[in-house]
Amino acid sequence: DKFTDFCNKHPDRTIVVYANTSAAIKAKADWVVTSGSALKIITHLHNNGKKIIWAPDKHLGHYIQSQIKADMLIWDGACKVHEEFKAEGIIRIMQKYPDAAVLVHPESPKEVIALADVVGSTTMLINAVATLDNDIFIVATDNGIFHKTY
Repeated sequence: DKFTDFCNKHPDRTIVVYANTSAAIKAKADWVVTSGSALKIITHLHNNGKKIIWAPDKHLGHYIQSQIKADMLIWDGACKVHEEFKAEGIIRIMQKYPDAAVLVHPESPKEVIALADVVGSTTMLINAVATLDNDIFIVATDNGIFHKTY
């Protein structure tokens, strides 16, 4: 209901939501995107003069906004998994493994993103492991990525 009210206050905006959200939120959306497609879609909309409501993940929204200066109203929600990652914890691990590459999803807080060597979707992070010269990787995401194959 709060999201519906928020959207109704801005009827001139295109509603773009991240795929990892409820069906009720997706039902309000003009576009549903993944972390891999979000930047491309927002760039397209921005280049076509669209003003955007972004939901539900504020970190991914702010990351996209840092890459392009789209007119985005960002809903104040976050992924509970990525919200748990703190820059201090990543820094401690980096000190223990100084030669490691840091890989994070763009849904991470900006302080964590600032420490990353690679920021991207799960597919991008998996591809980075295959292409980077590092032998050690610090991966700030949910455990499921370790079970992916390519």
